[in-house]
Formats: sequence, structure tokens, C-alpha cells
Amino acid sequence: MSAVISAMDLSQTEAFGVTIREQVNLAPYTTMKVGGPAEYFAAVNTVHELIRLVRWARAADLPYYLLGGGSNVLVSDAGMRGLVIYNRCRQVRIDEAPCCVFPQDERPFLFAESGASMAGLARRSMAAGLTGLEWAVSLPGTVGGAVVNNAGAYGGEIKDNLYNAMVMDSHGDIEEIPAAQLDFGYRSSVLKRTLPVRAGFGPVVLSANFRLALGEMAAIKATADQNLQHRRRSQPVEPSLGSTFKNPPHDFAGRLIEAAGLKGAIRGGIQVSRQHANFLINPGGVGAATAADAASLIEFIQEVVADRFGVQLEPEVQFVGEW
Repeated sequence: MSAVISAMDLSQTEAFGVTIREQVNLAPYTTMKVGGPAEYFAAVNTVHELIRLVRWARAADLPYYLLGGGSNVLVSDAGMRGLVIYNRCRQVRIDEAPCCVFPQDERPFLFAESGASMAGLARRSMAAGLTGLEWAVSLPGTVGGAVVNNAGAYGGEIKDNLYNAMVMDSHGDIEEIPAAQLDFGYRSSVLKRTLPVRAGFGPVVLSANFRLALGEMAAIKATADQNLQHRRRSQPVEPSLGSTFKNPPHDFAGRLIEAAGLKGAIRGGIQVSRQHANFLINPGGVGAATAADAASLIEFIQEVVADRFGVQLEPEVQFVGEW
């Protein structure tokens, strides 16, 4: 249970520019467009606000949960107790050499706050002639979520170019953690393994530094265009969770789901995409489906694939909130 917070307690955050609201529907803030209300909800626009709000929540004994782009999360219909912090800290900066020319023997740093869009970050790096993030040009999430989950696509992953991350730990201390200490795995990190799926008092990613290489503009653009075209051909445009299941060793979740004859399968307002079987879609948007529909379809897919092929599919999506 979260702490009981009075109106006077909530007003304290306005002193540093943050307004806390109660019972805010989370569905519009997720890519799947399902989910119940946050007990308390606040948006932050700067890292300073984020730090102050997290420290305030800890002092008030109010558990918190960071929400970025809302992809790869399934928020329960019961919603989430505690404080949901909507991260809009989106500053991006390229550390440039004098006269804005990068020496050929150095790799520039690309700095991004944790609420910045990964797709936007990739485009910014490409515009500067930097290579290494072309795989993220169509990624739906934010930098913070990508670091926590070691997000990846088209053969690239966060760990390939991350230099370090600025993190507020569970004790409230802020430190720069080298990428090597984040213990990255397939869609995993030490941060993901320590973060709660309900509101809690876990670490918070504040920003990240990427080390990128100079590249040929034509080659960078060609790779990015190829990735974008592939996404448009192969992935649905309807609201979705993103990739629903992790790929099992030496196979693909989408191939197994399609081979099991599950393309187009429906539970309530949620459907297995006919375009890509590892995507569950919500064609009707907000109000047309429930998180329970999605959870039921995920379970059904797991049962059928296990029965047909002896493979237990592991969800890539996180079930967050009060399940």
C-alpha cells in the first residue's frame, strides 16, 4: 500500500515546478492504449525536477514508477498504486570539438536525458554524421527504458555504444555507472533485474552517454532507410506492445506463433497481428480493449506454442501495476 498523502503534502512539489494529480488514466500514455489509473501522477520536464520529485517521494514514503514512452509495458486494468512519474526529460547534446569539427581520431560523445526518444536520438546522431544508432531509428521507447532493457533491433543493441549512465541509486546517491558494470544481457540489465514492476523505491536512470564513430553520411542514411522500410513492411501501425515475446535460442517467436496458426487470434479487443505474429495489437485504441484481454491472449499463445513445439515463450513485455 502507498502512503496516505494530503493535499498539503502534494502541494509541496509545486515549489520545484511539479504538479501531482490523482487518478490519472494511464492508457493514453502507453503504446498499447490499455491500463487503469495511477493513484498519483506527475510529469517532469527536467532532470532537476526528476531528482527533486524522487527525493520528495522517498521522504514521503510514497512508492514511484518511472514511465517513459510506454512501450513494452502492459499496465493492469487495476492501474498502479503510488506515484507514476511521466518522464519528459528530453535534452540531447553532442559534445563537439572546437569549430564544431570532430577530430578523425576521436569518437564524440552523444548525451541524452532519460526521457529522450530513442528514435529521435538516432536521427540526431545521423544528422551529425555519427554511426552506431541506425538500428534505433524506428524504436518507440525512451533512452531510460532502452538502457534498462538493453533495447535492440536489426542486429544492434544499447550495449554496443553506451559509454555510461547517470543513475540515482536506491539510496538516493547519484553516480555515473560504466556500461560494463550494467551487466547487459538479451533485453536485460542489472537495472532491470532490480527494478520493481509495481511502484517502489528502485534506481532511476537520469541520462546516458553514448560513444559513436564518424561515418559516411550516405552509408548512414542508407542503413537507416533500410531499417525504416523493413519496419513499415513487417510491423503493424496499430497500437501495440512492441515485441511481445523474447526470441527463443536459435529461433524466432513470430515464426513459432505463425506456425501455430495464431495470426489473427483474438481475445476481447486484442488481436495477434496478421502482419507480424509477435505483435499484439489494439485496433480500437483507448477504451476498446483491456489489459486482461492482452494478458489472456499472451497466456493462450504460450499454451499453444508449448503444446505444438515444446517451446516456452518468455514475454519481453513487462506486466506492471496491480495484477
